[in-house]
This record gives sequence, C-alpha cells and structure tokens, in this order.
Amino acid sequence: MKTFLKFFLITLFILGCENDKGEAITDGAVYTELNVRYDKTTNRTTGTAWFWQGNKNGRWLIFNPDATLEFQDNAMAYRPGDHSYFKELENLQTPAVFSFTDINNKVFVNSIDVKQIDFRPADDLDTIDTSQPLTVTWSGTVLENSEIVTLRIESISATQDSIGTSTVTFTNEKFSLLSGFKNSTVLMTIERSRSIALQQDLGGNGFIRAEYISQSKNVYLK
Repeated sequence: MKTFLKFFLITLFILGCENDKGEAITDGAVYTELNVRYDKTTNRTTGTAWFWQGNKNGRWLIFNPDATLEFQDNAMAYRPGDHSYFKELENLQTPAVFSFTDINNKVFVNSIDVKQIDFRPADDLDTIDTSQPLTVTWSGTVLENSEIVTLRIESISATQDSIGTSTVTFTNEKFSLLSGFKNSTVLMTIERSRSIALQQDLGGNGFIRAEYISQSKNVYLK
C-alpha cells in the first residue's frame, strides 16, 4: 500500500509540473524566463529558458519534441533537474538571440545585448585594506536603465543600480562580514546584469536577462 501511495504521489507531481502530452504548448498562455550568462573566466556563454503554464505559479511546460528551440541558431537541450532548456557556447555571444518555433508554427524571437564590464587594468587591487571602504571604477560603459553592477568578494556582494554611474562601493559593513577571510587571499569579481521585458512573449509575459561575469581576480585582504 505504501509503495502504491508513493508511486501515485510521484505521478501526480509530474503531471502537475510538466506538460508531456506532445501538444503545442503555445496554444495557451505561457510565462517565459530567458537568461544568458557569460563567464569570462571560462570564456563560455550559457543560454537558458524556462516555461510555465499561464504564469510562474503554473506548472512547468515541455515543448513537443518536434518543436524547435534555439540559442544563437544552436539547438537547446532539455534539463529535467530544473525544468529548463539550455545551450552552452564558447566565447561571448552578443547580441544573444533565442528563437522558438512550436509545432503549431508559432514563432517567437527574443534578443538582448550582453554588455561587458571588468576591472581597470591600471588599478592596483591585489591587496585590499578592509579597514576602509573600497570604491571600484569599472571598465565599461556607465549604467543604463534596468541594469545592476555587483562587486562580489567571496559570497558577499555590493551592488550599484543608479543610472549614469561607473563606480560601485564595498562598504566597511560588507567587509565586516568577511572578517574570517582577513589576512588571506580571496576571489573577487565584478558583474553586470540587465533584465527587460520580452520583445515577443508566449501570451503570458516574462522577461529576458543578460549577465556578464568578469575574469575572477585573486586579492589579499589585510
């Protein structure tokens, strides 16, 4: 009896999360999230897509196997672990283009620029004094609407989202959270992200997000 109940609950969960009926999922409204992430350390760009029925509280959706899902004109693979479609490519891919064609011949194309950011080569950031705030002026254009810059040291981050700015500050309060790393070498990155509405949605809205992660940098905290 316990085995049957366990099997029934698992089956119910699957049916509630994924559309495996082989139908055109875009006959109804579909909420969509698209993400493109470039990591300069690995020199790889990853495009990822998620789909939900109606809105994000709906069940996850899977396209019919005969549908076409592409990132930069390359077929995307389904990943059941997080119910996503993804494709990983070498080098920075910008503008990043997602193109989907369902079996009902509905076509949806969305794209976004992946804007670069990095530490300025002339700045001496090898050793960081944790007793005072650290302000970094990045290499790249100033912030535009819907953009965020994140300065990350290990797992602690400081953000900047003011339009027209080109600096981000890691405060004393942030450094206090890294007290256990004092007098040691840690990893630091600077990241740029932007989220905008889809140019062509699947009837249920959604957004597309671009992320650029700088080359990671080894810094000594004193």
